[in-house]
Amino acid sequence: MHCRAGGDFFCFREMTPLPLYWRLFEAAFQRACRIVPLDPDPACLLAVQPARHHGSPVTLTDGHLIRPGDPILELHFRREALGPLLKQPDPARLALGLLQLADRDIPRLARALRDRPEFYPIQGLHALTLFHRGISRYGFEVREIESPLAERWFTWWQQTLMARDHPLGRRRVDPHRTRLIARHVWCSPAELIRRYGSPNDRASLREAPSAECSPDGR
Repeated sequence: MHCRAGGDFFCFREMTPLPLYWRLFEAAFQRACRIVPLDPDPACLLAVQPARHHGSPVTLTDGHLIRPGDPILELHFRREALGPLLKQPDPARLALGLLQLADRDIPRLARALRDRPEFYPIQGLHALTLFHRGISRYGFEVREIESPLAERWFTWWQQTLMARDHPLGRRRVDPHRTRLIARHVWCSPAELIRRYGSPNDRASLREAPSAECSPDGR
């Protein structure tokens, strides 16, 4: 058991081991997609995956344009961090615990974007998630999934994973199915750095290619 200092109301307990087929599937998926934890901290909420944007151009409210083929960073919640929260019987406490982890780890992400050379080319941060309520406080924008078929697939898959990791299984998820709908969330690296880490010369190197996105330099 790993209890965090600083007033957190829960402890990070070791998750119940998954069946072998799930462990093999997740290990293979993470290797194939190059998904790695953002930070060595075992309780780190976020894992990251370098990718390319495949889809329509995305224009964010700060004017930043993410074009097809642009390098992006896909964000994933780590089971090791999220699993203990899913055991909370009270949805309000689950949400509070998730916000506590995000309050700690979103600034970590901003510092990584600012300071780590491998992230300088990144033009957008993206996730597909059920947990998108309240995420605007961190500078992310929520967008609907354009394809109804894709929305149903990603919603079903993420609800399946949530049920897998909760002691009550589907009995925990099914009463909330209509609220647990997968959505895109997007943020520009510059916006996250603006909020959580003062831009420096390194950040400007990463932002430079976006100046060609439109005639007004956005």
